Amino acid sequence: MSVVMANALGTGIFCGLWQGIGSVLGLATWMGFVGCTSYFSAGCGKTGFIKSMCSNYVGLLWGMCIIMSGNINSGILFGAIVTGAFSWLICYQSKIDLLSLVPNTFMGGFSAFASGGDWKMLCICLVLGNILGVCCDYSGRFLAANLVKIINQEIRVKQIFKGA
Repeated sequence: MSVVMANALGTGIFCGLWQGIGSVLGLATWMGFVGCTSYFSAGCGKTGFIKSMCSNYVGLLWGMCIIMSGNINSGILFGAIVTGAFSWLICYQSKIDLLSLVPNTFMGGFSAFASGGDWKMLCICLVLGNILGVCCDYSGRFLAANLVKIINQEIRVKQIFKGA
């Protein structure tokens, strides 16, 4: 079994479980997939998890600020200026290592809009989604390391019996 196949298998299993369990619990599962995607784009592992979470939550904060600014003035020009200013901020803050993943910050921001400002659900689902990413990542690594060994052992046994 190739590493790609092992990763695909682990990801398929855990994403299916997330969709089923999340739906039963009434969670917005798409938000979890945002966190999972963010984890993988952050490079995986402990550092990837931390940077993904920081970027997602700061993006969520900026998205909520943009939403709340609509209470000040709901005009198109004002909205465009506010969105432009926060987009600049997201790009500029990438100078900070923990917030250097600009796409992941935008993921948190656009998720705030897509959720209709449901920041509580988003906070829960983003962290669960990043954990989902960890599960997909490490299950793929586990399957790749262990199933390859098992398959190779079976091949050796078959070769031994053929030669006997």
